[in-house]
Amino acid sequence: MNRAALAIAGEVARETRTLLAGNICNTNVFVDDRETRMAVRAMFAEQVALALEAEVDFVIAETFIWVEEALLALEVIKDGGGPAVVTLAILRNGTTGEGWQPEEACRRLEAAGADVVGLNCIRGPDTMLPLLESVRAAVGCHVAALPVPYRTDAAHPTFQSFRVRNGAATTNPFPAALEPFACTRYDVAEFTRQASDLGVRYLGLCCGGAPHHVRSMAEALGRTPPASRYTFDPTAPRASRDTRSDLYDDPR
Repeated sequence: MNRAALAIAGEVARETRTLLAGNICNTNVFVDDRETRMAVRAMFAEQVALALEAEVDFVIAETFIWVEEALLALEVIKDGGGPAVVTLAILRNGTTGEGWQPEEACRRLEAAGADVVGLNCIRGPDTMLPLLESVRAAVGCHVAALPVPYRTDAAHPTFQSFRVRNGAATTNPFPAALEPFACTRYDVAEFTRQASDLGVRYLGLCCGGAPHHVRSMAEALGRTPPASRYTFDPTAPRASRDTRSDLYDDPR
């Protein structure tokens, strides 16, 4: 699966003249003892070897709750000689699994050789942005930000913490009923502008991201990707936006 995915991504990278990245992520078996460290390192080594075989430009290590596991991933990537992007998923309480603040965690990753550090997943734009400001101030390397496109807030800082009323019961909509909490393209564009103003230069989206979200990110940065020809233009004459507008007009 890794080889097939890298081959497909490689074709696209060559066609579009963009960078090609390999990827590894948290394993969910890491508990920071000798046995699991060895097992996890072997997993990372296998995947990084496949990425290097595909001649990637860099390797991404993402969605780490435990910084010690992220450091292990970083070590394997650097052993292969390539640039490394390492991003963390920050828990509801605002810390890593070890209880470290995001800025301290990213400072340690930078000191260990990461070329880009930052945050991805779990948190939406509004609850990731304040953490990014602290990270940006703490490190000298580039900073990455890839939130989930959901409207997390102070009461629900992660998309796993949403709760909804279902009759008399309260239920958790994660992961299959998150649609009511989805960000619009305009929410994503605003996050992009604010993160860019902080000095964040590696921007993207995690779980739930869609093409119109990514297009809005690009446009918020002043770019015009090919798909911009589909961008809604509220100033365009209505007939050009909807040739059957007579079907929808309010007769009043």
